[in-house]
Amino acid sequence: MNDTNRGKKKQRITHNATDEGIDRANRALKRNFKSKTDFAKFSYVSRSTITKFFAQEPIQSDCFQKICEELQLSDWREIAGIKQTEKLKAREIDCPSNTNLNKGKESVQTLTRQITVIDEPNNTVLAVITLQGDINSAPNKEIFETILCEYSGKIIKVIDRHKGSIKLLIEGSPEDIKWIVFLIESNEITELSGFPVEEIEIIDENSDAEETTKSNNKWSLVKEIVSQPDKDRNLSGANLSGADLSGANLSGADLSGADLFGADLSGADLSGADLSGADLSDVNLFGAVLRNTDLSGADLRNAYLRNIDLRNANLSGANLNSAYLPGANLSGANLNSADLSDVNLNGADLRNANLIGAYLIGAYLIGAYLNSANLNSANLRNANLRNANLIGAYLNSADLSNAQLLSTNLTDADLSGAKVKKARFRDNIGISVTIQHDLKVKGAIFEDSSPGDRSKVFA
Repeated sequence: MNDTNRGKKKQRITHNATDEGIDRANRALKRNFKSKTDFAKFSYVSRSTITKFFAQEPIQSDCFQKICEELQLSDWREIAGIKQTEKLKAREIDCPSNTNLNKGKESVQTLTRQITVIDEPNNTVLAVITLQGDINSAPNKEIFETILCEYSGKIIKVIDRHKGSIKLLIEGSPEDIKWIVFLIESNEITELSGFPVEEIEIIDENSDAEETTKSNNKWSLVKEIVSQPDKDRNLSGANLSGADLSGANLSGADLSGADLFGADLSGADLSGADLSGADLSDVNLFGAVLRNTDLSGADLRNAYLRNIDLRNANLSGANLNSAYLPGANLSGANLNSADLSDVNLNGADLRNANLIGAYLIGAYLIGAYLNSANLNSANLRNANLRNANLIGAYLNSADLSNAQLLSTNLTDADLSGAKVKKARFRDNIGISVTIQHDLKVKGAIFEDSSPGDRSKVFA
């Protein structure tokens, strides 16, 4: 398992509603809809995205704008608290001089220089700088202004600091904002006042028409998918993020490389679909059908896949880190080199699955069926295999260090070459005295059976 498969999530421009904005939104919701679920169906925005909006959590920009539009709120910028403010009048500020700010690390200086700033009407640009860190520990806006003006030579006004990750809404001349963008993208500025810079995004009002067209096209496509069921659609690379596609017929569809982040695909028919390389992180796939689906290289982090049908699906190289799959049917699935760390697979059916080289650190496999599964070279450190069925499973060279194998059925399982240091065994079926001795030599821990239990270790 390489690190690239577990890389960072795609950066997304997000907004969250202000206190005043959410009050307006709540009034509009109560006035026009019975519930948030009704609103989700009407707007084609996923229920989870709408829940986040009303909880004032950050959601991606096009979903934020769509919600505001369907609630008939006049200006989404007002709801997000990023509307244009009155222009600054000429003023003088003191900025540190002769500073050494390479790589974004400001130093304390006693010398200062004075800058006179005169804002030019109708010639300013808004941008959002996202920083890593806790907004409650961030300094005041004036400190960030002082740092930024040192880079640009003119004032960059910090209008607001948004919660979530630290988001600085800044305003300045087009030239100054572009210069700040260049410095951040070239890694000349990597932090501000000790907070690492994640990204900067220009909110260019001149591009509103283009962005509106893209957004309209997206939601029109979502509406078409839901209202006009059709097999074998070509949706390769489509942006369907945050959409409500519950129950949609997408069987045989080409969704390779599609952006489905945060979408609701519960009950959808995706059998035979091509989802290779698709972003399905944070997606609700409860009850969806994914038999024979190609999910190779797909991002399924934090996806909800309870009781899902993934028989014979191709998940090779897929990232399912922290996904929720209890009771899922993965029999015959190809999970070669997949990242299943911290995944919940309790009671899942993984019979005859290909898990060669799979990354299962900390995975929950309580009561799972792994009969004849190929786990050769799989990483199962700290995994919980209590009451799991591993009859005839291949565990050659697998890493079971610190794993729990209490009451696990290991009849005819191949444990040759397996790493078992501090792995815990008890009440196991299928481990001979000879194998038990060999495992103990390798560092395995065999616990005594509970009082009244019949030992299941046999000679």
